[in-house]
Formats: sequence, C-alpha cells, structure tokens
Amino acid sequence: MKRLILGLIALLVFSSVQAAETNSNETNPPSITIGVIPGGNPENLREQGLNLAKELQAKLNIPVNIYISKNYAGLIEAMKTKKVDFAFFSSLTYVFAEEQAQAKVLLKKVWNQPFYYSAIITPQRSGIKKLKDLKGKRIAFVDDKSSSGYLYPQVALRKIGLTDKDFKEVAFSGNHQASIQFLEANRVDAAAVFSDDEKGTQGAWVKFGTNKKAKYRIIWMSAPIPNDPFCVRQDFYDTYPKTTHTLMFALIDILAESQDKNAYSEILGSRDLMPATSKQYDPVREMVKALNLELKP
Repeated sequence: MKRLILGLIALLVFSSVQAAETNSNETNPPSITIGVIPGGNPENLREQGLNLAKELQAKLNIPVNIYISKNYAGLIEAMKTKKVDFAFFSSLTYVFAEEQAQAKVLLKKVWNQPFYYSAIITPQRSGIKKLKDLKGKRIAFVDDKSSSGYLYPQVALRKIGLTDKDFKEVAFSGNHQASIQFLEANRVDAAAVFSDDEKGTQGAWVKFGTNKKAKYRIIWMSAPIPNDPFCVRQDFYDTYPKTTHTLMFALIDILAESQDKNAYSEILGSRDLMPATSKQYDPVREMVKALNLELKP
C-alpha cells in the first residue's frame, strides 16, 4: 500500500518536482506552520500536534509549528493572511479555502476508508425512529460549517420539510465529542455526528462515548463524504515545491511507520494518507450550491 501511494504521489507531482530541480536557488523556508481544525478531543489534539511537530522538524530540519484554530472560518483566515502554510481542512472548509485562500489540495486522510459519513443518532429508549420524529425535539449539531455535523444533515432534513425552526431546541456543541456528551447528559434527544463507516461501528458515539452501556439508533446515514484534505497555500507551494513534497512524504512515512496507528489520529487519521485532487470534492461543492452556503465567521 505504501509503495502504491508513493507511486501515485510521484505521478501527481512529477512535473512540478522536475521544474523545481531546475531551480538551484530554492532555499528552505525559515519555518513551517500547519493548521488544524477543531474537533474530537481538544487535549489529545494539542498533545498530538506537539509530538507531530517534533517528528516533522527532525525529518525536515526546519522548525515546525502547529496552529489550532478556534473555528473553521478562523483557519481559512489564517491561511489567507499567511499565518499558516499548510492546513488540514474539513471537506467543506477546503472548498471555501480553495476559493478564498488559494488552498491547493495535496493529500486526504484515510480512516476506515477514503471517505466518511454523516449520521443522525438518538438513544434507543427515545422512541425516535425516523427523521420526521425529530420535529419538536432537541438536537445537537457540531458547528454550522461542519459537513458531517450540520450541513449534510441539513440537506436530508430539508428534503422532508424540517428546518431548525421545527426543533424544540438546536444546540451547537463545538465538536463531535461534545455532541455525544450532550446525548449522554440527556441535554438533547438526537445528535448529528460523523461515522467512519456506513454501519456505524466506528461512529463518534463509539469513539467518544463514556457510557459504554448506552445504546443508540441510527435514524439517518449520508452518502459517502470525501475525507478531510491536507492542503498547502498556493504561493508557498510555488516558492517551496521541494519542501512541500518532502513534507508530504514525511507525513506519509510518520503514519505508515508508527507502531501505534492512533498516535496522531486526531490530525492524520488512523490508517493512511493518500493523494487527493480538487475534483474529488465536487460533491461538496454541489452541497454548498444546494444550500446556498456562504463563509461566515
């Protein structure tokens, strides 16, 4: 698998590498800053970010910093204002970042598969069995810019005539772990979160749930969603193509060689990193168009 991935990357970047090799004046950047989106366990994210920065710095011999954004729009703004050179975006934020911050996609995460799902779940004891049963209930979403935690569910809910006004309460938790905590604390009747597989065996409720005896019902599951991409700022790529490609290989190597596949799971995923193209995110662009979405702080 690693050899195949490396071969694919070589095909994707051959022409730009060849051009870079003719430029003997290219130097290393003074430092590299990688941005990550909020989500999952914040404490694990900070710890993994620090460890990943140390490993990358050792491989590249360039100072590496990790920038943890407070929200999705903030990460796009950080790339736009050149506070970050690389970033792990969600599929949605990448579409906006490509347009507004000249983000160039390089890789995408692989968890269980090269894509993931959005799910709406509810405790089995709730009696809620289908989407229409959510009317008048309390529901938790992650963030109004979260693909799996809000936007894809919105498309499904609007198809059956439900909007946020039809719920008794709409809570935005800030991350998937918090949404599960809301369910466990009975603060909401349902939650929209991610699942790494279609059956839900690797859903957020499995990964972040503290009550292992709790049982949930999946009342809706989305079509496959492209996994989170790893991107570079276009002007950084144009100036430092060799550094960009070296970093790509370093990330792949770190994940492939790690004995603990969950060592950087909050940032890199838990299986592989593989090449990605802008076209793969066309379904996300279609969703943006369908919901008439705009980027807001």
